[in-house]
Amino acid sequence: MVRRFSELTDDSLRELLTDLAARARATLAEQDVAEEDQRIVYSVDLRYHGQGFEIPVPVDLDTFDGNGSGVAELRAAFDAEHQRLFSFVLEAEQELVTARATAHGPKPEVAAPELEAGDKDPVHALRTHSSIWVEGAEMTAGIYDRALLRAGNVVTGPAIVTEMDSTTLVLPGHAATVHRSGSLLIRPVDHPDSRES
Repeated sequence: MVRRFSELTDDSLRELLTDLAARARATLAEQDVAEEDQRIVYSVDLRYHGQGFEIPVPVDLDTFDGNGSGVAELRAAFDAEHQRLFSFVLEAEQELVTARATAHGPKPEVAAPELEAGDKDPVHALRTHSSIWVEGAEMTAGIYDRALLRAGNVVTGPAIVTEMDSTTLVLPGHAATVHRSGSLLIRPVDHPDSRES
């Protein structure tokens, strides 16, 4: 939807943004977000006629009072932002490329997942052993399933911890302590925190 500013009125742009806001509010309502908890932020992407890129400009819907001041303020805001970004303003007419009404609801409090507590021994997560090469030497490493590790388990290297999307190598002389968040805290075995684990 590309419209030159000469084709825009306060009323037409206000109607467009209000319609977008109604659809955005309906989407949040479908997700059980109460209307009083919803917040709408308006913006438009503008450019000079003939340009191939747009600049986002925030919109204050209250300025669209039907007297033309809303479109005039958008024009001034766009020119100011163009000047700030590129150090010049063109004499070309401005164009509206995109209008948006973004609906925001309260952010739910999401607690970080916590792993089931275990002891130091990760034997329940040991799947197999494999030969690996580290610094030119062959050694046997335990292969552990990360999904089976519990908080407090300590995997001593050489070891490999596998999961669906990544593999973690625990070098000889290092230990990976499983944090309650599921993170692997890898430290040299002589590190004080490794001994306390």
